[in-house]
This record gives sequence, C-alpha cells and structure tokens, in this order.
Amino acid sequence: MVKPTVDEFLRDTLDVRRGRLAAIMLCHMADHAALDGYTGPDMQKRLRALHSELIDACSDFALIRDIADASKHARLHVRLTEPRQVSTADQIMPLPGLFGAPFGEGGFAEAACVIVRFESGMIRPLETPVRLVLQMWERILFPGPVALGDL
Repeated sequence: MVKPTVDEFLRDTLDVRRGRLAAIMLCHMADHAALDGYTGPDMQKRLRALHSELIDACSDFALIRDIADASKHARLHVRLTEPRQVSTADQIMPLPGLFGAPFGEGGFAEAACVIVRFESGMIRPLETPVRLVLQMWERILFPGPVALGDL
C-alpha cells in the first residue's frame, strides 16, 4: 500500500491529494510497525517511542507526521514540547504560479510542484521529505541484500 501510493505521487508531484495520501501512508506505517507482534495494553507509549526512533533515523518523519495529521484533522493543536512544523492542511499546496504568488516566490508551470509552507514561512517541495522517509522505511524493512538461498 505504501510504495504504490508514494510512487503515484512521485509520478505526479503536482497532485496535492496524492501528496497528502503519500504522507499519510508513510506516517501510518509506524502504526503497523508498532503493532507488529505486540499485544500489550500501552500502544500509545509504544507508538510515541517508535516515532522518536524514526525521527532520529530521519528527521523528515516529524514533518511527514505533521502533514498526515494536518491532512486528517485540518487544524492541529499547538504543542509546547514538540512544536509542529505544519499546523493546518492549507500549508500543503501547489506552488503558486508566476502571477499568483508574491514577487520572487512564483514559478513557471514547469517548476510547479506541491509544497509545504512551514510555520516559519519557509517553503519546501513535498517530494523531498516523501522520498527521504520512504528511503528510511526501505532501510529499516530491507536492511541488507537478500541472498537467493534466503528465499
């Protein structure tokens, strides 16, 4: 589910819906990883610990988590302990065209993509954290070469 969803977005980085779905799938992989083989009662504690490990492995996981949460809830609560990089769904958007953006921020159609506008005002193409978090999951799930004898 994750890889095909991410691949669909990476083939069409102008599609906000696909970008949000890619972030949601990459974020929710943590739920599946935390649940794998676990039958204990304290799932939230386990999931928070895993999120911390994933952020240590790839800092962009925190951004992907914020994008996924904002896409689901529209507006997120401010957290004092872990400030959000994105707090509203409106911060995931297509890059404004040349005539629809403030001077110096617009791009020609061939430069258009889905962007993330951080709380700080900085913008970044969504494609970059999506690729980096997918690579992180691939390193975690497939840490080394597989020999034919292992199959």
